[in-house]
Amino acid sequence: MRNLNAKTVREAAQGKWLEILSAIVPGISPSCKKVGKRSPCPVHGGVDGFRMLKKNGDGAFKGAGGCNTCGFKGDGFALLMWYRQSYNGRYVFADAVEEVGEYLNIKDRKDERNAAHNNQLEAAHIQKLREKQALDQKENDVRIRFILKKIWSETIALSEVLAEPARLYLSSRKILNWDTPGYAATLRFHPKLRSYNVDGLCEGEFAAIVALIRDAAGVPVTLHRIFLTPKGEKAPVESVKKMCPIPSDRSVTGGAIQLGIPGEILHVAEGIETAMAISMAIGAPVWPLVNTALMETFVPPAGAKGIVIWEDKDVSGGGEKAAKALQARVWALGLKCARHTPPLTVPEGGKSVDWNDVLIQLGRFGFPQSKRHAA
Repeated sequence: MRNLNAKTVREAAQGKWLEILSAIVPGISPSCKKVGKRSPCPVHGGVDGFRMLKKNGDGAFKGAGGCNTCGFKGDGFALLMWYRQSYNGRYVFADAVEEVGEYLNIKDRKDERNAAHNNQLEAAHIQKLREKQALDQKENDVRIRFILKKIWSETIALSEVLAEPARLYLSSRKILNWDTPGYAATLRFHPKLRSYNVDGLCEGEFAAIVALIRDAAGVPVTLHRIFLTPKGEKAPVESVKKMCPIPSDRSVTGGAIQLGIPGEILHVAEGIETAMAISMAIGAPVWPLVNTALMETFVPPAGAKGIVIWEDKDVSGGGEKAAKALQARVWALGLKCARHTPPLTVPEGGKSVDWNDVLIQLGRFGFPQSKRHAA
C-alpha cells in the first residue's frame, strides 16, 4: 500500500463524491442518483433508511450521507469506511484514501490479489444483503397493505356531514358534483390523516380527500391524498397532494383514478379537481390520471373506442408533452383520440392553467360543448 497524501486526494474528490461513491460502492449508487431521496441501507438493508445529504450540497461536495439506524457520516471517506468495515473490519482510513485515489488516477492500481479478495468479500456481503432486502421488502409490503386498508376503511363519502372540509375545498374551485353516483366507491374523505415530508418527519394531522388508484386491469394499487384544513383550504404541508406507498408487486403505471363508469368514449385529465370540473361541465365521467408521468403510460380500458384528453397548459410544456405521448399510444392501439387545451393564457409568474381554471373563469361556456367526442 502506498502512503498517499490524504489532503491531495480529498481536494481532488470535492464535488465528485456522487460519481466516486456510485462507481466504487454499488450499494450506494441509487441514493447518489437522487440526492436527498431515501433508499435501502447498503449495510443493514431495510427499505428507505439511507440517503445522501442534500443540504448545502454536502452529499455531492463532501460525500456526506448515511442511515437513520446506522448514523450519518460527514464526508465520503467516513461513508466509504463505514460501508467497507461492515464486511471487512480491517479497512481503515488509509485504505479509503487509496481507493478513492485509485479511482481518481492519483496512484497505481492496488495489488490484484488484495483487490480480488476484497471483491469476493463484497460479493458475499451483497448477496446476503439482497436476501435480507427481499425479506424486508416482503415485510414492508405487509405493512403497506395494512396501512392502505386502514386508511380506506376509515374514510366516508364526500356527502357525509363530517366531510365538510372536502366540500368547502371543492366549492372554492366551483366544483359541486361531489355527490355524483358512483364517486363514493373511488373518491372519499378522511377526517384526520398524518402527513409526512420527504425526510419522513410528521407535519401534523389533517383532513384529506382520498382517492383510490387502480391499475390498468382495475385492481386497487394505492391511495392518493389531498390534505386540507378544517376550513377547506390547502393544508400547510410540504406537499399538499401525496400518493401513498405502493406494494412491490403492484404498479400504478397504466392506471387511473376511475371516477365513474365511462361509455365507449373515455375522458381523461391530470388532477382530481380538473377531472371533476370537466365532468361537471360536459356531463360525462372523466378519469384523473394523477400526473403527467401516469398520463403518458395510461392504458385505456377494454371496450373503449376513443379517448378525449383534457390537458393542462404548463409553462414547462409538460402537460402538452404528456397528452401528445398518450395520443400517439392511443392511435397506435387503433382507437380514436382528441385533445383539448385550456383557452386561457398562463398568468404572468404562474406555472400553468387547467380546465378547473376554465370553469372558475368562464363557466361551462368555456368548454368545447360540441367537441366531446374523440376524433
